[in-house]
Amino acid sequence: MRNTLLAAALIGVAGLPFSGPAQAESLDSVKMTWFGITNWYYEFGDVGVLVDGAVSDFTKEPAVSDPALVERVYKALDKGAGVDKIFIGHEHGDHSIDAVAWSEVTGAPIYTSKVACDAAVAKGLPEDMCHPVYGGETIDVSETTKVHVVRWSHSFRCDASSEGGTKGIETFGFLFTTETTEGKIAWFISDSGAGGPELVTNRIVDGVDYGAPLGNLVKAVRDAGVDGFPLWQGGPESRVVNQARVLLPVFNVKTFMPQHFGARGGYNILDGLHYAYDPDEMPKMQKVLKDYGASSLFPINYFDAYDYSAAGVTPIENAEVKAAMGLPAQGPGPIEQGPNPRSGQLECTQD
Repeated sequence: MRNTLLAAALIGVAGLPFSGPAQAESLDSVKMTWFGITNWYYEFGDVGVLVDGAVSDFTKEPAVSDPALVERVYKALDKGAGVDKIFIGHEHGDHSIDAVAWSEVTGAPIYTSKVACDAAVAKGLPEDMCHPVYGGETIDVSETTKVHVVRWSHSFRCDASSEGGTKGIETFGFLFTTETTEGKIAWFISDSGAGGPELVTNRIVDGVDYGAPLGNLVKAVRDAGVDGFPLWQGGPESRVVNQARVLLPVFNVKTFMPQHFGARGGYNILDGLHYAYDPDEMPKMQKVLKDYGASSLFPINYFDAYDYSAAGVTPIENAEVKAAMGLPAQGPGPIEQGPNPRSGQLECTQD
């Protein structure tokens, strides 16, 4: 079954050229900053995009957004690009707890599921500031940058079942493309890691067929006019190997950036990442990366930053931003790191 699906997906994306020459106002690269869980801040020159942005402690009961902390993070991150649009993968506290605060602080509209929009409006966000997505939309970020919304699938524990792909909250990934001086670059970010039957099972909600996640991604890649995405920001780290077995060969992934770690066993963005990411805890994933000639690049601490261009993705210093958040310029800290509380649960025997 897997080989059949893989072949079908390859037929769907093979041979697609990058579209058109870069425009004169194109950038050389995109700056990317990771600040916990699946939080990313992308800077396209003077245009900024936020993904998720959960910085408040969602582990508390009750979990409450901290607007002052959101404002502090925003002031630290923003060096002129601002935030023009906010994308949220799904309605869970570790992704959406600070949605309203981010929109209020930045004035940016939110693009997310209807469930997440309804929750944000219930918390006081003006209805016209949240735009429900259903999958298949193309959203212009700037003259040179577009986001293709991909209806994806939420992750499941080793002892849980997706019931053939029909169970779980609606979840979205986002395929970004931007023109640079060296041509178009693309990357796919997903904040959930399911990769079994749910990848190839059509999602039907209220009688509407929204397609299967893998087919949705194939279509987004085709619509974007690219032959894949060299950079994949995938997560969570749990069970993501199932996605990797398909995405790496089909979509020409060269660099995997794991995310959604540091969110269990205590979460305080001011303390720094409280345990290190250890690739050896995911031996199946390491084998898949090796088999397809891809590499992994993972953060050491919150607010680690990267430069992404046609030449690839490269870590860059981000000392000024880290200093504003009370974090060291390099390495972990300020707290001492402990073990991964989810050690042994990142891959399952059936994966």
